[in-house]
Amino acid sequence: MLRDEVLEVLKSGRVDYVRVVFADILGNSRGRSLRRIEFEKSLNKGIEYSEALLYLDYKDTPIKQRYGDIFAVPDISTFVLIPYLERTARVLSFLTTQDNSPHPLCTRSLLTRSIDKLAELGYNIKVAFEPTFYLINFKDGKPVPADEARAFSSEGLMEQQNFLRDLIKYLESVNIQVQYINKHYAPGQYEITFSMGEALEEADSLITAREIIRDTARLYHLYSTFMPKPFKEYPSSSMDIYIKLVDTQNKSVGVDTSDPRGLGLSKILYSFLAGILEHISSILAIAAPTINSYKRYREVVTPNVAGIGNERHFIIRIPSTYRDLGVFEFRLADPLANPYLLLSSMIFAGIDGIEKGLDIDVNYEVSTLPTNLKEALYKLDSDTKLKYYLGKELVDTFIELKKKEIEDYEKEITEWEINSYLKSGW
Repeated sequence: MLRDEVLEVLKSGRVDYVRVVFADILGNSRGRSLRRIEFEKSLNKGIEYSEALLYLDYKDTPIKQRYGDIFAVPDISTFVLIPYLERTARVLSFLTTQDNSPHPLCTRSLLTRSIDKLAELGYNIKVAFEPTFYLINFKDGKPVPADEARAFSSEGLMEQQNFLRDLIKYLESVNIQVQYINKHYAPGQYEITFSMGEALEEADSLITAREIIRDTARLYHLYSTFMPKPFKEYPSSSMDIYIKLVDTQNKSVGVDTSDPRGLGLSKILYSFLAGILEHISSILAIAAPTINSYKRYREVVTPNVAGIGNERHFIIRIPSTYRDLGVFEFRLADPLANPYLLLSSMIFAGIDGIEKGLDIDVNYEVSTLPTNLKEALYKLDSDTKLKYYLGKELVDTFIELKKKEIEDYEKEITEWEINSYLKSGW
């Protein structure tokens, strides 16, 4: 909405509460609900929060002991009415410091900066996200899929038809357009393909969609999870990203029908993709940000070939429709990834490829991927160029959060260890 439209909604008395939300480094939504009059006061100066919220791990434990203040400044263009709540709206925000400059840990500001940098070269990207998630119940305290429907069956669409109907209705009521919805491979697993748009808007839409999926599931007494691999015996969840390289007038610049390598890619897109692949091990730490993520890559159907090609195991796939649509697929990400940070890392890596004039061969593996989070973090920490682009403080904080996660995990005693070792040596 435009600022005048929002002010008109507020004056009309249709809204009593406004949730001011921001995404932390890990991509979790944080914020608070304000009375309408307090929200109006915040439009210029923002809402004060403790900086501690930017240093929380997945268990909401902070990694630092001293904090300053941060301010969440509402981005009025993201103002929407929450369709399943009475007289309640929601708005995303940028994080600033006390002097009103962008906070170094604000990944939404980072994505804006990366888009501006790409525009300086005369380019832009359009993106569409395709996240997968499970609907689950709990049985005897353990999560189980909410249905037993088979892969891509109409049975699953029938089983969850009321949930899916309301989910699409709620998403589209806040201007998130749905292209497809699939019953995915596993029982209780579903996939949504969103429409393509501007990078910042689509990252915002993904953050919003995860909240709406969560809330709609609870309205049906279910739970949703974006955990990459919640079940040992069932397929994992992923998030493909569809990307189109365009010029600043939104004309496709990634297609060359005379491409001698046969994929239909332009020289500039080869350089952009070569930059992504040069930094792919570092990007993996952001695209697959959990210990659990790397259990996904052991599955047969999971893309794990670091290269460009038509076959579905390439992490950058050129589909058969590429010459017509100019859209390629990035097939490495988890649905838990922070979309602002992930897109920023890909854009800056692509810029590096363009500026260096990099090129790359197609249809074979050009590098090897880290096999666990610790390896990926080492690559990210060693990638001085990407760290410079993303900001040293942000990258260092992200790595510190992830290292704490690894340390916590390595202290755990798992059921597998008990079953394997408890009676050893008898």
